[in-house]
Amino acid sequence: MDNLFDNYDRQLWKDKRMIIVLNNDKMDIEAYRQRASQYPDNEVRIFKLPQRYKLGKCLNYAIKLADDGIIAKFDDDDYYGPKYLKEAARAIKNGKGPIVGKHTAFLYFEAKRALMVFRSGGERRYRRSVKGGTLVFRKSVWNRVPFPEFKQSGTDSGWLGRCFRRGIRIYSMSKRHYVCIRRANNNSHTQKKSTRLYMSQCRLVRKTKYYSRYVN
Repeated sequence: MDNLFDNYDRQLWKDKRMIIVLNNDKMDIEAYRQRASQYPDNEVRIFKLPQRYKLGKCLNYAIKLADDGIIAKFDDDDYYGPKYLKEAARAIKNGKGPIVGKHTAFLYFEAKRALMVFRSGGERRYRRSVKGGTLVFRKSVWNRVPFPEFKQSGTDSGWLGRCFRRGIRIYSMSKRHYVCIRRANNNSHTQKKSTRLYMSQCRLVRKTKYYSRYVN
């Protein structure tokens, strides 16, 4: 919860609101509501859906409630730097495309204290896909192509594939301002790829505890 609110608070983009969907039956919605009460009315809204709902159904539920404009999907366990939303919103408003994200991205492996780059060479160009934790798009795209609601995995890539086949442009921004965090407990991730295999596909930036210094 702290990471989620910290990511939201540090964004320099002023005109923002947050919708949080809790998707675990054991989560305490009152703790989130208490935290959200520190913000002006309706700036932060909290909802809880049954755990049996897949990611796509949760995303569609939240996006339907959101205002028209730009939607940014934040993962609760990653790091989003202060200029993350600013970069994404400007890319969309400057005509790069109605969907933007990061194909090349920083990854931080907690167990190894290693900051690395994944999929080098995919910055500032059009791609078939970007990382799901970095999806930013116009709500009008979602009106045409909602997220698939019953996929056990691959929800984001499935949605991007549908968009690509419909001729909707997907633009990969710089790798800056975002870090995908890989926790020491690999089983706590949806992506079960082993740390050793994942690291073999990356390029080392440096060993550090303070990754945010090198990505913003």
